[in-house]
Amino acid sequence: MPKYFLLSLICVLAAACNNQPAPTAEIPQSPTAAPTFTTAPTATPTPAATATPRPVTPIASPTPTTTATPVIYTIQPGDTLLDVAIQFDRSVEAIQDANGIVDPRFLQIGQELVIPPPDVAAAAPPTPTATPFPVNIGGVNFLKTGHATLWGLGEVSNPGDTPLTEVVVEAALFDGNGVRLARAAAYTQLDVVLPGQSVPFAILFETPPDEFAQYQVNAVSGVPLTGQTRYYFDFDVFDTTGSPEDIGIYRLTGKLRNTGPVDAESIRLVAVLYNADDRILAQRQAELSVELLKAGAVTTFDLDVIVPQGVVDHYRLLAQGLQAQ
Repeated sequence: MPKYFLLSLICVLAAACNNQPAPTAEIPQSPTAAPTFTTAPTATPTPAATATPRPVTPIASPTPTTTATPVIYTIQPGDTLLDVAIQFDRSVEAIQDANGIVDPRFLQIGQELVIPPPDVAAAAPPTPTATPFPVNIGGVNFLKTGHATLWGLGEVSNPGDTPLTEVVVEAALFDGNGVRLARAAAYTQLDVVLPGQSVPFAILFETPPDEFAQYQVNAVSGVPLTGQTRYYFDFDVFDTTGSPEDIGIYRLTGKLRNTGPVDAESIRLVAVLYNADDRILAQRQAELSVELLKAGAVTTFDLDVIVPQGVVDHYRLLAQGLQAQ
């Protein structure tokens, strides 16, 4: 083979090799962070208070998980709409609106209530004001029962000029170092606290500590009663007598008159018993013999109040009702 041909062939092969793409080194890439998605916070029930009691929705039964399927609650004997609101950490108004309830005091045993979900627009609870309304707490007394429970008794007085309703009172028990041992809350015994009036409350500690060194009692919520309502207050309690009947029993008798211009129903008569230091020893709602008390009419009452301990020095009787429909 001629040399010049061989040389040409070598040059062609070299050129072909030079035309091959040069291998490229793989450059390690920094791992790309997965995109972060921010989800809107899910509304949760109002959290329980920290060590220092503060204005919060009182704790009660476990709060149900909000799902697409509405929670249904069946009214049990003794339930009120206020009790249901506390249990599910909702406002009374929200439950009323969800169920078309005109008057929250007319509930039937076995009635089913739709519990609305928390307000999604209120992902965090509103910051309460230092003094939501002007009230005073007095007559506080703690009484142990024979069932290993503890009652915190007292009364809320309204020094303002606006009636208050849905008043919630919270009590907390502390040891000598200020560590909170227990906390509970309850509504007042009557729905409305009128200006200048004192209404009792009874807070039950179902699992109280064996001992506590300090306590704190605050009214943590309440709503001014404005506009037209069916609440009725024109009652007069008279011809009352009170006397101890047996060990731990105090009997009250008397009469109740409807002094207003309209008939009244769903009447609540509350008896409050005090010792000589104005501390509350016991309280009870009386069961009246009538369901409807006509304008100007009179009914009698007779009730025994259990007094776990202490000596009754004086007592007070309060009455509220609704205008008959």
